[in-house]
Amino acid sequence: MSVPASDAQVAECTARAVAGDRASYEALFRLRCAFVEAEAARRLGRRRDLVDDVAQDAWLRVARGPRRCPDVASLDAWLRRVVRSAAIDLLRSELACRLREERAAMDRPEAVDFIEDFELLEQIRRDVAAIGGISDDERVVLELRARADATLAQLARWLGIGQAAVDSRLRRAVERARAHARSETIDPAGTRAPFTREPAHSQGQRP
Repeated sequence: MSVPASDAQVAECTARAVAGDRASYEALFRLRCAFVEAEAARRLGRRRDLVDDVAQDAWLRVARGPRRCPDVASLDAWLRRVVRSAAIDLLRSELACRLREERAAMDRPEAVDFIEDFELLEQIRRDVAAIGGISDDERVVLELRARADATLAQLARWLGIGQAAVDSRLRRAVERARAHARSETIDPAGTRAPFTREPAHSQGQRP
């Protein structure tokens, strides 16, 4: 918590801190701790989770390069600049780290497959909603089949039903989807592709 500061205190404290007096640095911290935290919060806006990190970095910068200030106003103006610089550097570092992680994730084959599969699922959901007569159970099986490319055994385990029931629902869903595709003349390169494979009858095959 900050304590009230006078111009004389600030002038003496900062002069001693510049001279290397550690006790003066600690006194300066007590004088303007709350001010630095409030300034960090103001700079960061909704990113309140970073306030402590920015404030800590700001005080490290003050310790590495103390400055002589003749009064409270000049000290606060300097501290504002220090906090601003610390906030900008931290946000830039966080953004760069996030971009590196995203690039690394996108380079992994499974990430690319997931994005493609997700886009396929969204397209299928739109198309399935337009298929007349399809039940909710059939829709779920069809979406899971396209999303996970799962075997009958996997679908049965996820849904808690037998493989025969999965096969039956999937066949009905595929037939309705094909009929819808023919009636709507859906582009074979787009939404029709997921419905062209026949459901498998054995556990080891993919439907």
